[in-house]
Amino acid sequence: MSTLSFAQIGEWTRRNQADIAIAVGFILVALIAFGAGRLSAPPITKNPIIIDQPIATSSVSILGSVSQPLNSPKGDSLADNLMANAKGLFVASKGGTKYHWPWCSWGERIKEANKVWFNSENEAKAAGYSPCGCITSKAPAGYQSP
Repeated sequence: MSTLSFAQIGEWTRRNQADIAIAVGFILVALIAFGAGRLSAPPITKNPIIIDQPIATSSVSILGSVSQPLNSPKGDSLADNLMANAKGLFVASKGGTKYHWPWCSWGERIKEANKVWFNSENEAKAAGYSPCGCITSKAPAGYQSP
């Protein structure tokens, strides 16, 4: 293996001077075009999300009771609808022995006509039902069994 000397490198650059100038010129033009494109692009602005007034609605708590906000009048139609539609927190079948979460695969299989709703586990146990295996595995965050 032979090493290149400075004389050989200098001779090569003199022979290929035109090609080197074209390559360097092409790279410089590309960089200038890229920079000009970046400068002409509109700036990206991230607008913050501002909540002026929270929407006052009723909500169903994790324990199944429907709560009304403090600023909601008693005749609020949304609150009345939620009160009427709140079925319960647990579901069981009329002919079954277990109670389930409504989103449990076993709870979803129960026909609407056969569903029995409970607001608490104690209420379901008092009616003679025992918990399904999904009660602990599919419980919502923060739920504690009595």
